[in-house]
Amino acid sequence: MEFKMNNVKVGRVVEGTVFQVNDDVCYVDLGAFADGLVNKDHLSLTPIDSCKDVVKEGDVLKFKVSQINYDDQRIILSRLDMLRGENRMKFDETMGSDVRIKAKVTRVTRGGLQLRYNDIELFMPASHVDVKRVELEDFEGKVLECKIIENDGRKVVVSRKLLLKEDAKVARKEALENIKIGDKFDGTVTKIMEFGAFVNIGLVEGLLHRSEISHYHVKTVSEVLKEGDKVHIEVIKKEKNKIGFSIKSMEKTPWEIFAENKKVGDEVEGTIIRKMATGMLVEVDKEVVGIINDRDYSWNPRENLAGEVEVGSKLTLKILTLDPPKKRMSLSKKHLEYNPWNDVSVKVNEEVSGTVEALQTNGALVKVQGVKAFLPIGEISGERVNQISDVLKVDDVIKALVLEVDKRNWRMKISIKALKDRKERAIFENYKKDEVEVKKQTLGDLFKDKFDEFK
Repeated sequence: MEFKMNNVKVGRVVEGTVFQVNDDVCYVDLGAFADGLVNKDHLSLTPIDSCKDVVKEGDVLKFKVSQINYDDQRIILSRLDMLRGENRMKFDETMGSDVRIKAKVTRVTRGGLQLRYNDIELFMPASHVDVKRVELEDFEGKVLECKIIENDGRKVVVSRKLLLKEDAKVARKEALENIKIGDKFDGTVTKIMEFGAFVNIGLVEGLLHRSEISHYHVKTVSEVLKEGDKVHIEVIKKEKNKIGFSIKSMEKTPWEIFAENKKVGDEVEGTIIRKMATGMLVEVDKEVVGIINDRDYSWNPRENLAGEVEVGSKLTLKILTLDPPKKRMSLSKKHLEYNPWNDVSVKVNEEVSGTVEALQTNGALVKVQGVKAFLPIGEISGERVNQISDVLKVDDVIKALVLEVDKRNWRMKISIKALKDRKERAIFENYKKDEVEVKKQTLGDLFKDKFDEFK
C-alpha cells in the first residue's frame, strides 16, 4: 500500500473510508502510515450517544487532521470543522434577510448578545434586541427569534427588534380592522401634545383631540391629563390607519345637565359675560349661556338696565325658553317683576282721580290707578300758568280727563283743563236745551194748571 505521507499533516483536510465503528470511536483508512481515529465528540456538532448514529462502515468522508502521534501510530481526526463549513455554506445559501431563525444566546457582552444557530456564531447589537430599553442580562441562555440584517461571510448580524416591529405592525393591522366607530376602551395616555393626547389601547394608539376631552373648555391638555393616566374613551373616527378617540362623547353636555335641574319658568342667577346693542349674554351655569333681549329688561320702557350693569354683574332672571340640543335659552328680568300697568283700566276721555306725586317744570306726575300719569302744565288751566307750584302741591288730589293711554310704553296723559271744559260745555248744552223748551211753550201751556182749577 502506498502511503500518502505528504497529505497527512496537522490542520490538513484528508479523505478516508470508515472501516470500523464503535460507540465511542470510529476508525478511518486514510491510505497513510497509520489509521485515522475519530472520537464520538468530533463526529457531530450536536451530542450523540454512539458513533453508529452518524456513520457506518464504508462511508467515504472528509476529515481534518487534529493530531499525529507517531509513537502510537495514530492520526487523530475531526469532522467538526467540516460540518461547520457545510453548515455555513448551507446557511449562506438558504438564509436570506426575510428568513426567521431561532438562536440561543450563549453570551452577553457590553455591545449586545452572542448567539448560536446550528453551531454558527451570530451577533445581535444591543440596539436590535428590543423595541424598548431592556436589560441584556435578562436574555442570557434564552432562545430568541431573529432575522439576519448583515452577512459578509465572516460575521452574521441579526435583529430581534425588526421582527417585533413587523409582528406589531401585523397585529396592529388586524386590531384596526376589528375596531368599529362606537367601540369603547380603557386606555393609557402615552404622550401629551398641544393639540391633544395619544392614548394606547393595547395594539393600537389613537389621538384624543383637545376638543374631545371635555364638553367644558380645555385651555391646555396638560391641565387635565398627564402621561400614564388611565382614561375611558370611545372611538369616534376611523380613517385608514388613524383612530380618533373621545371622552366627552360618553358624557352629558353641560346643557343636558342644566336641563335636568331647570325648566322653563324657573328662576336662575347668572353672570353677564357680554353686552350687545340689543341684549346681553348671561352665563347661568358653567358654559351654559342664555340671552336676555333688551325688550325683556323691564316692563318700564324708560329703564336702561344695560346702562346700570357691567360685564361680571350678577342678575336674577327667569327662563322663557330652553332648547338644550341647540344650546339656546332666552331669559327675562321683567317677568320676575310686577307690571303695574297690567291693572290700569282707564280709557281715553274717562274722568279719573289722582294724587300729585311730583312737580316738574313742564308739568306734574299724578298717581292714577297705581301708575304715574303726566299732567302737562298747559293742561292745568285755561289761563296761563307760569309756575306749576302756584296752582298745585304734592299730595293734592285732583280730577282730570284722560287724553292718552299707552300701557305698553307706560304712558298716560291727563288734563284738568279738558275736564273743566267738558263740564262747562255740558252745562251750556243743558242750558241751551232748556231754553229751546221754554220758547216752544204757549200762554195756555204756562197757565194750564190755573185753567184746570176753574173747571
